[in-house]
Order: sequence, then C-alpha cells, then structure tokens
Amino acid sequence: MSIARDRMQYLKALGLPSDAELIRRARNFLLESGLTQSEMAELMGIPIGTLRVWTSGSYGANVPHAQDNSLSIRAKVKDYLDQWDETHDDFLNRPHYQTSDFATIRASVLDAMENGVAYLVDGPPGTQKTHSFRRVAAEINDHAKGHAVYMRVRCEQAPSSFLVECCIRAGIPSRGNIDQMIRKLRFFLSGRRTVLIVDEAQALSKTGLEVLRQLLDEPPYFGVILGGSHNLSVTLQHWQMEQWRSRLRKTHLLTGPSHREAEDILLEQLGPMSRRDVDDTIDEAMTETMRDSKRVRYISARALFDAIRSAKAAMAAPAVEAAAQPELQEAGAA
Repeated sequence: MSIARDRMQYLKALGLPSDAELIRRARNFLLESGLTQSEMAELMGIPIGTLRVWTSGSYGANVPHAQDNSLSIRAKVKDYLDQWDETHDDFLNRPHYQTSDFATIRASVLDAMENGVAYLVDGPPGTQKTHSFRRVAAEINDHAKGHAVYMRVRCEQAPSSFLVECCIRAGIPSRGNIDQMIRKLRFFLSGRRTVLIVDEAQALSKTGLEVLRQLLDEPPYFGVILGGSHNLSVTLQHWQMEQWRSRLRKTHLLTGPSHREAEDILLEQLGPMSRRDVDDTIDEAMTETMRDSKRVRYISARALFDAIRSAKAAMAAPAVEAAAQPELQEAGAA
C-alpha cells in the first residue's frame, strides 16, 4: 500500500498535462506516424484495451478523481510523445560548443563502440547529456564510423517494450519474445561496430538492466552508454548489480560548463559584455542538485542558453520598434 501511495505522489508531482491534451497529441501522432493503436500501445508498454479506452475519452469516466486514475497512462504517453518531439526537432542546427563534458562523452561513446565496453554518464538536468549523445550518434551514423542507436527510456518501460523500440530504432524486425529480439539485434548488427546509447537509463528496472547486459556478454559485443541521473549510479551500487559494475569501464560525473566555458559562450553569442553582466548571467544560470545527500551547484547549459535567447530578444526589440517608428509618424501626418 505504501509503495502504491508513494508512486501516486510521484506521478502527481510530475505535473502531467490533462487527459484531453494528451489524447489530442496521441491522436495526432497516430495520424502523422501511420502507427496503429496496437503498435503504439506495444511501444508505450500499455495494454491495447487500456489505450483504446483512454484515447476514446472513456477511461475512468464518471468515476471520482478520474484524472488520478489515468496518471500512469499519461506519464507513459507523455514520455513517448516527448521523445519523438525531440527526435524531430532541429537540434543539429543549434549552437554547439566543445566543452569538456562534450569531449568526455564523445570519447566514451567512440571507445564503447570500438571496444564493446560500457560507460555510465551521470549528469543532472541541464548538463546537455541528451544533446551530446545525439550529436555524437549523428556524427557516427553520418560518417559511417559505425552504428549508433540512440534511445531514451520511458517512464515504467518494460524490458520487452525497451527491446522492441531498440530494434525499431536500429531498423530491424521487432516481433518476438525477449530472447528472439536479443538474437535479432546480435544478428543484424553484427556486421559493424555498434554502440547503444541509452538515455534516462535510471528509468530501467533491474530486470531491464540485466536484459541490456546480455548484449555485452556475447559477440558481437555491443558498446553501451548508460546516461542518467544520480539515481542510476545508486542503483548500480546495489549488490545485485555486481555483474554490471564489472563491465563498466568508467563512470563520468558531468558538472556542466565551467565558468570559463560559460563566459566564452556568452561573449561569442552576445558580443562584448561588462564583467558584471557576465558574472550576473552565469550566476543566474547556476542550479543545484543532490549527490550523496549533499547539495551541489553547477552551471546549467540549458539555463545559460535560455538567458542568451532572452538577451537576444531584448536587444532585437528596440531595433524592431525603431524600424516601425517612421511608419507611425507617416500615419500620424496623414
């Protein structure tokens, strides 16, 4: 009972969109992707009957606290749809900087692919894990350096659903049980070096982690990158995870851009700035996380780029107003 209550509190704290908003997004996604409801239910790890009732708007109808009853479904649907929104955005055209964190991630991904080993990348929100993973994966695939399969684990994703999505992203058939899908991944990806980049891996259950480990145990020895929050590092310290720990070459703790890197980014993006403005902007981009029950402050790259966009918009506003001023004067004269 306590576990169920804690789970309910956790889902409520996510601030999920309403049923109506997510049903609209899910229906649009079905139209745009060409998936059937059965296929989408399989990928999301939701029973097809449950998904059909939910998308019809009848899930928990006329039941008190109906929005609470659908929390788990909404969490899974939102995670899946957000993942595809990120996949289809124009991330490669965003500003990119060779920070020390990015260099560490790139070197680890390439080493994992070449040598069939595993790395853990532990980084709090805003340290650009996802951006770095996807950029390195694109570099590998675009330049035929090997094969990088990037995927992000969804909330409460079952091991079978995880493997189905892994197969789909690798471009291979995805039907069958867990053992069959593992064999398919080994068979179809054995012709070249492959690295599986698993983002938000803290959402994998211990069973899911053990399923993933099987891809490290036999030829063709995939490289694996586990990216996630500090909770993942804690999970892997459990005594049952001894086999995983023995396969990790190294754990990287991301700290976000250094003060010097953040300063260089600001000056390149915004031009000359006073020392006070630079320091104030970097200070506003600072955030906190918890590591081993201790508060750790770091520069959030996400917050830094948000500040840059706001500054550019503020600088552009006077120019727009000045351009519109002659038109206003002419209109007044008329």
